[in-house]
Amino acid sequence: MRNFYEVEGKYFLNLSKYMDEWENYLGIYSKDGQEKKGAAQSLASHVQRLWSHFNQDRDKLDKHYMESAIGLQSYVSSFLLPNIERVFSTLVKDENIFAIESLFSIEKEEIIIADFGCGPLSGSVGIISLLEYIFSKNPNLVAPKKLFIYAIDRSEKIVEFGSKFIKNSTFPDTQIVIERLTSAEKITKQAHIVLCINIFNEIPEKHRLKTLNTLYSKTEEGGVVLIMEPGQELHSKALGGLRDEFIETAENCEIISPCAHKKSCPLSFKSTRKDWCWFRHAWNPPKTLSLIDKFSKVDHYELNFSYLFLQKNKVRSAEKYFARCVSDEFSIDVKGNKAQLNYFANNLVSGENAEFLEMSEHENGLNKILLCTSNGDLESAFVIADPSQKEYRRGRRIKESSELYMRAKERN
Repeated sequence: MRNFYEVEGKYFLNLSKYMDEWENYLGIYSKDGQEKKGAAQSLASHVQRLWSHFNQDRDKLDKHYMESAIGLQSYVSSFLLPNIERVFSTLVKDENIFAIESLFSIEKEEIIIADFGCGPLSGSVGIISLLEYIFSKNPNLVAPKKLFIYAIDRSEKIVEFGSKFIKNSTFPDTQIVIERLTSAEKITKQAHIVLCINIFNEIPEKHRLKTLNTLYSKTEEGGVVLIMEPGQELHSKALGGLRDEFIETAENCEIISPCAHKKSCPLSFKSTRKDWCWFRHAWNPPKTLSLIDKFSKVDHYELNFSYLFLQKNKVRSAEKYFARCVSDEFSIDVKGNKAQLNYFANNLVSGENAEFLEMSEHENGLNKILLCTSNGDLESAFVIADPSQKEYRRGRRIKESSELYMRAKERN
């Protein structure tokens, strides 16, 4: 799927103008397109510090990091576009896009978006990019006349900044109304789309379930909720725990993705396993972001994240699938190791080990992937490590168990 900034906007947002707004704000290229190396290096040093605080020295992260001019510029330069792309690239997948399209099965005067912890409204821009895409691809859908966005954030300054980018990029006849709120409790209209992008990890754990319940209570029947968190062990496992607590009590809530089941998450913080549920997306960062990455030593080519996509009273069934791959394909070496061969063979789901023993002697050897199945179990799958075969990528849906050569139960 192409990058969000390559979508041709026609209904709400001119994404080319949005990118121009972003470029002009950063100011690391002159009007004739020449690189301002000193400005880029200076900005990159602040980006590097902010990145370190996010990922390594969390205790040093000032919760008001975007209140200063350089803090805001650092965030906008390195985090804004990748966060937009994460939302767009996740929801544009076939398994997710039907839930968004179902919102437009009948004509609506307005679509209401609740962007919780919105910051500079990256989640909202990701959704608007998606809407531009689906309306251009599906002529049976009718675009609403108005987008109403609840921008829920305590910082008036940051919301005004993000709103300015959007308002300067809208088409002349477009109606995008942005209303800032300081709390989800203050939402008065039921939302069709609720966004929680990289925010629950910044909320004290004791408040997370209550906050999610409040947002869900403000969601329209058939509406969707997207929670997205960093793809790191702590935050991914915490999201798995929040998922379990919420699903246990929420009424009429269905998981669209990534889970193939509604049972307890086998990779939440309750698990003793070192694995965690996260995904990645490769895209083409725009030239300016690549320049900042060059000097900051941050790589944005692959975007990592964990997420949960829910629908309130699912109105159109998702395609059923057997499991989702929650690991990369990695090699195992069992040739000549009888004890290891017998261990794997005796734990096969099928109970048949002859085929596995035969596979283990294949000239290319075996690769292993980890599956989260529709039964809520973790299972290994063993496939011949054949470069000519399609990779079993992290995040891939496995539609039928017959797609895989052999499976074995995983011990928690």
